[in-house]
Amino acid sequence: MTRALLSALVLAPLLACTKGVVDPETGADTADSAADPTLGIGPAAVTPSGPYGEHSFDVPADAHWVNTGVFLREGETLEITATGTWELDGQALSTEGDAALGEQRGCALGSLAVRSGLRFEDALSCVGAGASFTAESDDVVYVGMIFATDLGDAYGERLRADGALQVTVSASADTVPTVSIDSLLDYPFDQVSSGWVELQSAHHLVTLPADQVVADMATAQAAMDTMDRIYEIEESMRGAAPFEGERIRWVPDASIEDFAYMLASNPVRGVPALFDGGEDQRILRAAEPNTDIWGFAHELGHCFSFVNGTWVYQYVNLESWPNLFTIRVLEELERTENQPNYETYCDGKESYLAGGEYETLAADPFLQLCFLKDFESEYGASFYDDFFQGMNSQSNSDIAYDGTEASIWGYVKGRFDLAAGQNTAEVFEKWGVPVE
Repeated sequence: MTRALLSALVLAPLLACTKGVVDPETGADTADSAADPTLGIGPAAVTPSGPYGEHSFDVPADAHWVNTGVFLREGETLEITATGTWELDGQALSTEGDAALGEQRGCALGSLAVRSGLRFEDALSCVGAGASFTAESDDVVYVGMIFATDLGDAYGERLRADGALQVTVSASADTVPTVSIDSLLDYPFDQVSSGWVELQSAHHLVTLPADQVVADMATAQAAMDTMDRIYEIEESMRGAAPFEGERIRWVPDASIEDFAYMLASNPVRGVPALFDGGEDQRILRAAEPNTDIWGFAHELGHCFSFVNGTWVYQYVNLESWPNLFTIRVLEELERTENQPNYETYCDGKESYLAGGEYETLAADPFLQLCFLKDFESEYGASFYDDFFQGMNSQSNSDIAYDGTEASIWGYVKGRFDLAAGQNTAEVFEKWGVPVE
């Protein structure tokens, strides 16, 4: 995620949302971190080639856009009908949502919406109980509850949503099959008439051209296994899964090229070159020693650092926190070679500690990362495991932010003290970081 988006990110609403489930034996409300393997995935029986026909499937309110399995070319049309109710902040909503709650991109909040592709903040159409949808571009068609921006989805806003609609889609268009990585070698990719598929592994969905899967067939399964390992390493460090365990979808998005290389949320959006570019950057070559996986681990690090919608503690250094996960991944996978920044992120440490100003640290995410890593050096390798797992009980309302960086760092210091089991003021003082 680039600095061009940083101001937009920190201006997002200061959410204090959690969602739990009631333990049937104790009656206690507990965090719901169980993975739902169907989230984001539409009809399971989509064939490689069209016509699509008619398929019915659930669309959970907390799913970050469900793949209908339809590929529409510009001017092609499908029909959607929906029944049932879902919830937003505990309020029951019909397929039409509730205009009294406000609107998002022309649709009442909480309504069923449809979109062609997942381009960042792109147009969508209201569905309600039923609608025809005509594509304005060639792309996969997705449906979901609309109540937040694409940016807002990164912050765990869907923790506020629950329930599912029953949706039926009818079309004579081509299909977009979801292919399990376990059946990769046996799947007839040459018969996929739309030219697009979604690959599914334990923790990920990757949307890309079928011919690119064929081109990377020799490395694709190992790459998806590597992506799963990255996820699992970060999950172990955090002690919880983002988006309630929903698989993370990765999609090409040329619209972000002017301001970002990758953009964290669900989906993670990446420039097209990450899917069909050089051999040292393609996602389906992630297991290869020369492939740069820093960015994949970094964007997942954003997702893990926002696990329960609590993110204000990162307000003054949003880009350094996810790289704590990145460094852990590279070291556990023994992939520190050929990775940008690994050997250099602390290059400015000596000159800064010799007399640098705090403003220099505040403006440099790699120097901030070096500062944060100092706590592991001082208090042990498990320091951030303890810190992040402690954060799972925190919400944004627990963070006293008065508009000053010192108030944020003061909160962080309090959590660091708990993780270390002692006062961590010495490291803050050494680096000249203000705390209240």
